[in-house]
Amino acid sequence: MKAKYAEKRLAILKAAFAVVTERGYSDTKVDEVARRAGVAKGTVYLYFKDKPAIYIGLVDWLLEQALATTAEVMARPISPRRKLEELFSTWASGVMSSPGVMALLSMENVNQTNTVMKRFKKHVLPHIMEMQDAVAGIVKQGIEQGEFRKVEPRAAAMMYLSAFRAELMSAARSPGARPRESVKELFFCGILAEGRGRRANGKGK
Repeated sequence: MKAKYAEKRLAILKAAFAVVTERGYSDTKVDEVARRAGVAKGTVYLYFKDKPAIYIGLVDWLLEQALATTAEVMARPISPRRKLEELFSTWASGVMSSPGVMALLSMENVNQTNTVMKRFKKHVLPHIMEMQDAVAGIVKQGIEQGEFRKVEPRAAAMMYLSAFRAELMSAARSPGARPRESVKELFFCGILAEGRGRRANGKGK
């Protein structure tokens, strides 16, 4: 019974994903989601009580996939830096393979009413924190192995996730551009030149 429920819920989410990424959240109609999922409109409401619940379910679903990818990369016998680089590339490839994902995660969609935002934080924020914890764990491992300088792992993780979003925004604005240096590389290298206040121990002159 649980497997059947999960299968039907996933089918609705996939249908909703197709509609939202094509039309945007505001123009998405539950009737269209139901039609594409091959179910009655009332069936959609058995799984998601309203349209905001569908949106939250979609973001949660994408984050679950990102977390699964994170677990796979973390298990590989590679250096911490390589793990962060592979995570960045794999996440980006997944998003870029479906351009509508950026629209789905846009501030226009996220900027909902206070009630919806409370629900969003309750269901989605835990997964975001899991991702931050995972990245912080990789950073800590890199520090212990001497690959990274001594920084605060969670702060570095927050910057990493912000850099990932910035990279996606940059790619969305210039689809065909091949920047000489990506945001990811800026995250690892910073902007200070050697001898200009940048030291191995992280302390300025």
